[in-house]
Amino acid sequence: MGLDTAGPVAGLGRRSAAYVLDSLVVGTVYVALAVLFDTLFGPLVQTSPDGSTVVVIAVDPVRVALELAATLVIDGLYFAGSWSRWGASPAQRALGLRIRMAGGAPRTADSGDALPIEAAWLRWAVLAVGPIAVGSLADSGALDPSVLFVVNGAWYMFLLVSAARDPLRRGLHDRVAGTLVVRTPSRRG
Repeated sequence: MGLDTAGPVAGLGRRSAAYVLDSLVVGTVYVALAVLFDTLFGPLVQTSPDGSTVVVIAVDPVRVALELAATLVIDGLYFAGSWSRWGASPAQRALGLRIRMAGGAPRTADSGDALPIEAAWLRWAVLAVGPIAVGSLADSGALDPSVLFVVNGAWYMFLLVSAARDPLRRGLHDRVAGTLVVRTPSRRG
């Protein structure tokens, strides 16, 4: 391969666990955002009286666009912001992971573990913009929730398989951004 990994390559289990933990944190913010938008605009969907189905009661394109924009900003700032500030999201830091440039780009004393902002935003965009957009369509009632699970599940499975097949465990999002996830020296596993 010839790439300077700047540490042992992180395993997929630890990486996946970090993403799930980070998603739980961000998901909590999404729930609060949904409550806020329901308070401001009224609900878009509700369950049928027998509780068996979700019924679209209103489609407000302005609300859907605002909610999508807010979700993208929150998610992007959380992930890409963390990566460009510390080289890891909060859960990645807790689990002893760091994201590096795959080519071993030289770091300055000022950059520390920070990932270049362009790489951070590109990595996040490939990882999350599609699933967030599909989730927004499902939340608005414009898309059946089962389609959300199939499409987003397939996307994340594709990313996981793409990382599993790469000797350095780089998923498509890592290869596009030129990044590599490594374990910090103080952590094992």
